[in-house]
Parts: sequence; C-alpha cells; structure tokens
Amino acid sequence: MILQKILYSLCISFLLIVLTACSSSKQNTQTTKLPSWYLNTPNNTIEKLYGTGEAFSLDEAKTNALSNMSQNLIVSVNSTINTKTKIDNNNYNKEITRDIKLQSKKISFTNYKVEKAIQSGVNYFVLVSVNKNELFYQKKKELDLLDNKIDSTINSNINNSKLQKIKILENLKPTINEAKDLAYIIYAINSGFNYQEYYKKYTDYLNKIDILKSDLRIKIVSNTNNTNYKEFLKELLTKENYIITNSNEDVLIKLNNNIRYSTARGWQIVKATTTINTISNNKILSTNTISTIGRSSTSKKNALQSSANVFKKKVQKIGINKILYQ
Repeated sequence: MILQKILYSLCISFLLIVLTACSSSKQNTQTTKLPSWYLNTPNNTIEKLYGTGEAFSLDEAKTNALSNMSQNLIVSVNSTINTKTKIDNNNYNKEITRDIKLQSKKISFTNYKVEKAIQSGVNYFVLVSVNKNELFYQKKKELDLLDNKIDSTINSNINNSKLQKIKILENLKPTINEAKDLAYIIYAINSGFNYQEYYKKYTDYLNKIDILKSDLRIKIVSNTNNTNYKEFLKELLTKENYIITNSNEDVLIKLNNNIRYSTARGWQIVKATTTINTISNNKILSTNTISTIGRSSTSKKNALQSSANVFKKKVQKIGINKILYQ
C-alpha cells in the first residue's frame, strides 16, 4: 500500500513537471513569434521615416521604436554627409571631408504616428512613422531659433575687446555645434536643404576664435622676482594658442604672490597665496585667488618649486578661460 502511494506521488510529480515544461515551451514559442513588419522594417520613403521597437510594455516599445527611427536617420546623415564638398570661402575653395559622429545624439520626434502595435507572448512590438515634411519644418524652426540666437549674440559683440569677443564665442561653442549638427540632420531629412551655407557660417565663427587668439597679446607681470608661477601660467596660455608679449599688450595679467616660509620637523615649507587679476582696457575682467603649499626636505627653493607645481595643477583645474574671464 505504501509502495502504491509512493508510485502515485511520483507519477503526479512527473506529470506536473511535464505540464510545466510544455507550458514554458509554449510561452517561449509565443515570445519568439515576431511580426513580419518587425523582422522587415519598411524602408524610409520620400514621405515617411520608419522605426520599430520591442519591450515588455507598450510605452517602452514606442520609446524604443523612436530610438530606432533616430538611429536610422543618423545612419542616413552619416551616409549622406560623408562626402567631399567644396565650399567657397571668400577667395579660396576649401575641400572638406566630414565624417560626423552623431550616434550618441537623440533626435526628438513629436509628430510620430503608431502604424502597428501588437502583443506577442510577453512582448509588445510597435511600428512608428513620421511625416518627413512635418519633421523638416519642425527641425528647421528649431535651427532658425538657434541661428538667430547665435547671430544676435555675435552682432552685439562687434565693439567689444578681442578678449571679450573670444569669451562670447567660447560660450557659444555648444550652441554653434548644436546648430551645425541640426543642419546636417535637416539635410538628411530633405536633401534640398542648403546645409553648406550654415556649415560655412558656423565654421567661420569657430575659426574666428583662433584668429582672435593669434591677434591677441598678453603680458604677465608678478610682484616677486620668483618666476615659477609666472612661467607656469605662461606655459598654459601658450598651449591654448595665446601669444605672450612684453609690450603693447591687449591684456595684462597681474600675479600678486604672498609667500610665507616656515620649518617643521626638518621640512622646509612654503605657503603661498596667489591673486591673479586679468585686465583689459583698464577694466578687471576676472580675479582668481589660489592657495598652495609646497614642501621640501632639502631647501626653500625646492619647497617654492613644489608650491609652484601645485599652483600649475590648480590653474589647469580652474581652466584658462576662467583665469582670463569669468
């Protein structure tokens, strides 16, 4: 009797395992059943862009479909723009090869339409589309707003000093690059769009920074005979393509070093407070104060050198732009 009960229990357990396995197999079969339009996404046409997405929720599947559409457009940008284009630049033609990297950028779509949406097993599959003409005008409007902002900011900067012009252009860099990338995207949407006009203008704006730097003369003076701090600052400015001069400067940088020496447990210690004032047209553009400590087991000179090394690292962390203008 006991043996019969054991065999009966084993049979029941075996049947449950088989039924569970069948159910799981059936479920797996359902989740792997993909719609044909998902496997073969419709090609983009003159009128529409397409994208597909899959996820465990409908909203996430839509998000993934829009991301897929964005990537498809990015691929279109790369294949379209990765060509040699001659652009007339005043008196010379400059041949430009542009291999843009937009893979990390996200393109927003506000006028998309869900063409198909189904649930297969535990997954949702979505096909979305966007009207290219509507998308073109939307993105062109965005570009016009950026372009007007850039132009108005630069035009209001005409009478400023060279350094102030550099500051404005440096601050505009992210907006200029955003507008340049947007012009490429618009061209990918509509090849009739003249992106070259925008490319040339924005490239000229960015090149203007180096032109202004090459024409700007900076003089550095210090209140002490020690040249370590001064030379480090000069080195960092030179790396940024600024020109250092001893006369006829456009910008004057004054270093005021307050240096204190002490000894502790056989160590020579230097504590320095350096105030950096940047002056142009008799106007202080920025003030930075940097505190440093240097140590040496051998001499005050080496301790001072150690302090200057710390000064250099702190200036690098602050950034030359903040030293020149805030």
